[in-house]
Amino acid sequence: MPMINTVHEDQTESLVDVYTRAFYDDPVFSWIFPDPERRTDANRHFFTVIVKSTFAGGGLALQVDDFSAVSLFYPPSVLPTAEDHADIIRQLTERLGDQAERAVAFMNLLNDNHPRDVPPHLYGTFLSTVPGRQGKGLGTRLKKAQFALADGADAGVYGEASCLRNLALYERLGQVRLGEPITLRGGPSLYPIWRPQASKRT
Repeated sequence: MPMINTVHEDQTESLVDVYTRAFYDDPVFSWIFPDPERRTDANRHFFTVIVKSTFAGGGLALQVDDFSAVSLFYPPSVLPTAEDHADIIRQLTERLGDQAERAVAFMNLLNDNHPRDVPPHLYGTFLSTVPGRQGKGLGTRLKKAQFALADGADAGVYGEASCLRNLALYERLGQVRLGEPITLRGGPSLYPIWRPQASKRT
């Protein structure tokens, strides 16, 4: 069974490449970047900002099976600050130019809807599997690795599912919906999900 490995900052390009390809047909990113001929480059700019900002802010990344699947997250002790968010918005605006508006709206919605009244938690931001390797349980293994890290700190796990198929998977793994869907204006919805800390689970 392929091992799960930590992704280091000098592997940023490999991480960005997975996200660029994996989110090409994602409903949310099809809304953010509606021009299919420009979406690959736009995805690359978007995820370059996100990955570098996550590492700079103390976030972590994991990969399995030679970057067949990857996950990006903030551990319970480190969550993005208002300053981190403002810097992400600035960088997205600079890098994306005339394609920045929806990307900025998306990130602002995630920030505005991040729950403030929940216990300390790991925040799973982006998890994806490359086309051709989906359905083999690689994403599930990465999600379970996040759960193990959170359980070690007796912390919850928060994230957003970008489609109903992913929501169903996360619910099978023990996460539950938290609040109302986050709906992009004229676009798809994301579904906030939560896993209680180990001490609160029966």
